[in-house]
Amino acid sequence: MTDRISRAEFMKYTGTTVIGAYAGALLLGGCSAVSTAPLAPEGSYHRDGNLVIISLPAVDELRAVGGAVRLEVGNGSGHKILVVHAAEETYLAYANRCTHNGKELDYRHEQNRVQCISGKSHFSLDGEVTKGPAGSGLVVYPTHREVDDLVIEVS
Repeated sequence: MTDRISRAEFMKYTGTTVIGAYAGALLLGGCSAVSTAPLAPEGSYHRDGNLVIISLPAVDELRAVGGAVRLEVGNGSGHKILVVHAAEETYLAYANRCTHNGKELDYRHEQNRVQCISGKSHFSLDGEVTKGPAGSGLVVYPTHREVDDLVIEVS
């Protein structure tokens, strides 16, 4: 003899499971482990002493204002950098690390800010804390253009 459940019971149990899975996905969706900015293409940048040089024509995401990319200089043991194209001819570079919890950063062009991927700390484009638990501003690296290259000074 097989146990049977009514249609109403089946709908109740499967509905609860679906709703629980959906709620879990929504909650976990806000806990991203990395920035939404893509990694810059391999070979599009290199380090030369205390400079990181990006070939701008090789990085599609930095062509338009509002774009951003991540750099990992030194095979994961060096600098992690978030580079943003904030305004016409204005590129900014940050140490890609929240000063509160060490998580990566996201660029929010529409809100004119950088924020921790946790969403708790927000920073102005000059790196100052504007909201959240971060006790100090971001490390902002000086940048300048040399023809088609963006040069970032990392100490």
